Amino acid sequence: MPTETFFHLPAEKQKRIMNAAKKEFSRLPLKDASIATIIKDAEIPRGSFYQYFENKEDLYYYYFHTLKSDSQRDLIRSIQHEKGDLFAGFEWYFSRMIEEVLKGKNANFYRNLFLSMDYRSFHKVMPEIHKKMHHAHHEERKATRKKEEAEFFAEIDKDLLKVADDHELKLLIQLLMHTVFSTITEAYRHIQADDSYDPSLAMSDFNSKISLLREGAKKERGETHD
Repeated sequence: MPTETFFHLPAEKQKRIMNAAKKEFSRLPLKDASIATIIKDAEIPRGSFYQYFENKEDLYYYYFHTLKSDSQRDLIRSIQHEKGDLFAGFEWYFSRMIEEVLKGKNANFYRNLFLSMDYRSFHKVMPEIHKKMHHAHHEERKATRKKEEAEFFAEIDKDLLKVADDHELKLLIQLLMHTVFSTITEAYRHIQADDSYDPSLAMSDFNSKISLLREGAKKERGETHD
């Protein structure tokens, strides 16, 4: 997260830094991106960069969250759209994002993000169930997280799910987000091999995975598949 110093910069200078970040992170994945290139394009001294951000990773994930600041809200709206059905909500959520991620104006950034994604970066970009409170005291922040988590869970019709408690619900949501991200990564690998790849194929694959999770893949011996 940027420092307060960054947020006190003139809007034009903030925009210049973020444009430089977009250019470099769209050109290369995080591990290969260069702070030197970013500060050159942003026209700021190296020392100033470290007054604004801890390191390039700090800038990278802040830039990502400026792109997807509505991600949590989109997920909640998708569940509301499907009247509390978590699985259908994720299908709606995915259908609204896949074209933008694969073919939109930030596709090069997303390509580098997903093709280099590991366990740590997954948790960095996964939509938060709660909003982050940067200026509250620890106990107040903890209470706010619990309240917003409860509000998020309240949108989900748990009568449609085989979950015993909120812990299992969190695990299910995490599994569904893994499915979102792995499907996007697979789509980018297809695009690398064939740039005429149709994003609707990713939607079809995602729906098949959701169906397996929703209905279960196991059947009893002798049971036929409809």
